[in-house]
Amino acid sequence: MRDGTGHAGLQYRGEERVRVGARRVVEVPASRHGRLVWSGGGLVLMGEGLRGRWVCRLGLAEMLLICPGERVRVRSAGDHGCELRLVEFAVHGAGLRQWMYGTGAPVAVRVPGAARMLDALSGAEPAPGWAQPAWAAALGEADLAEAAVHFRAQALLYELMAAYLSGVRAQKTASPLLAYAEQVRSQMAARCEQEYNVEEIARGSGVSPHRFYQVFREMTGLTPHKYLTALRLRRALRLLAGEHRSVADVAHAVGYQDELYFSRVFKRELGVAPSAFAQLARTLDVAGVSDGDLAIFGLAARPGRAGTRQGGGVKQADVSEGDLTWRQRVERLGRRLGLEGVAAHWLGLMERRLCHLRGLVRSRLGEAPLIVAAVEEEGLLVFGGRHPGLGDLLYGSAGFTPSAAVRGLRETRLASPGDLAALGCRWALFLLREGRRAGDAEEAWLATTGGEPGVQFLTVPWTGGDDADACERLVEQLTLRLLAQEAADHTRQQGCSIRI
Repeated sequence: MRDGTGHAGLQYRGEERVRVGARRVVEVPASRHGRLVWSGGGLVLMGEGLRGRWVCRLGLAEMLLICPGERVRVRSAGDHGCELRLVEFAVHGAGLRQWMYGTGAPVAVRVPGAARMLDALSGAEPAPGWAQPAWAAALGEADLAEAAVHFRAQALLYELMAAYLSGVRAQKTASPLLAYAEQVRSQMAARCEQEYNVEEIARGSGVSPHRFYQVFREMTGLTPHKYLTALRLRRALRLLAGEHRSVADVAHAVGYQDELYFSRVFKRELGVAPSAFAQLARTLDVAGVSDGDLAIFGLAARPGRAGTRQGGGVKQADVSEGDLTWRQRVERLGRRLGLEGVAAHWLGLMERRLCHLRGLVRSRLGEAPLIVAAVEEEGLLVFGGRHPGLGDLLYGSAGFTPSAAVRGLRETRLASPGDLAALGCRWALFLLREGRRAGDAEEAWLATTGGEPGVQFLTVPWTGGDDADACERLVEQLTLRLLAQEAADHTRQQGCSIRI
C-alpha cells in the first residue's frame, strides 16, 4: 500500500451494500477505485470500461473483480431479490492498475470463508484521513487504536484478494468444483489455526456436500476435518520441537482452545504425549539426516552438531542404506528416533493419498507403460523400477506401469528427449525442478516424437529429492494434475473445451 511509504498496493476504502430486487436492474456507477463484488444470490453483471464490454453470471456466494472506471449494471437472475456487497479499494501504482486492466473478462469464483472475511471488514471501516500520508506522524495513544483497525482492514483486504486471485488461477486450469476444493485445501494449509465451518464450506461449493467431500477426499485422501487435524498436528510437532513453549501455547497456536483435548488428539494420532515429544525432541541429535525426512517428524537439523547419540538420536549411517525404499527409510528413522507413532501416522496418511492416486492412474493410463524422467540442465535423469526412492514410489506405490526399457534399471542419464523416445515408450512423466518451464520439456518431447498418435506426457513440479517431504509433495502434485485432466476430459465430452 502507499500509506506514506510510496509503495504500490491496495488500500481498503469501505463497503457498500446494494439490494437487487427480483427482475430488476440496478446500475453501479463507475468509480476511480477497484471493487470486489460478492453476491448473496443469482445475478447477471454487465460491465463496460477499459476491459471492453463483458457479461458475467454471479452465483450464490461467488465473487468477481470490477476494475477502476468500470460501469456495471446488475440484474437478478431469478424470481427472488438478493444483496450485493461491494468492497472498495484504492489502487496505488500505475503498474498494478495496468495489470488489473489486463486480466481480461472477470471470472466468478467461490472464495471459501468470504462471508466471514466480509463481515470482519465491515467492522473495520477506515477512519477519516487515513488515506493521507500524514497518518504516519507521531501517534498518540488514541491513534494506536485507529492504527490497529487500519492494519486489520488492510490484512483482510489482501487475504480476500489473494484468495480470489488463487481461485481465478485454479479455475482456468480445472473444473470450478476442483478449483474450489483446492482453494479450501490451500487456505487450510496456510492458516490451519483458524476455525473452519466445514459444513458451511461444503454448502458453498455449489454442489451437494456429499459431492464436495468426495472431491476433497480424492484430492487429499482425507475428509476436510481429518486433513485439518493432520495439518495442525504437523505444525504442533514443529512448534514443540523448535521452541520452548508450553503445551497450552502450542495448542492455541494450532487452533485448539482446549489444551486437554489437544493432548488427547496428539497422543491418539501420534502415539506420544505432547510434553514427552517436546522433551525428547530437544535431546535428539539428528545431524546429517536430510531436512525432508526430518520435516515429517517436526524436526530440523542443528548445524554444528556431531552425528553421535545424545540421550537418544540417530547417525546418518543408520538411515542412508541405498537399498531402502522411501517407506522403509521412514520406518527405520522412526524407530531410531523413538517416534514410531509419528512415522506410522505419516505413512498412514501417505497410503490414503496413494490409494486415490492409484485410482486416478488406472483411470487415466490403465496399464500403459510409462517412463519417469527428471528434466535437468545436462539432459534427463531417468528413474527405473529398481530405484528405491522415486522408482518404488511411482511405479510401485502410485501404480504407474514401468516401461520394459527401465523396469530393471535403478537410474540412468540421457542426453535428450530423442534418447528417451528411442526407448520406445509412448508415455512420459517429466519432473520439473524449480525454475524449469513445463513448456520446454513438452515441446521437446512432442518435437522428438513427431506428434505420433498415442504419444502423451505429464509434467509436475518436483523439489529435486526423494526424501519423505519430497515424496509427499510429488504425490500431491500428481493427484492434482490427474484430477484436472479428468475434469477437462469430462468437460470436453459435454461439448466444452478448457485449457489444461
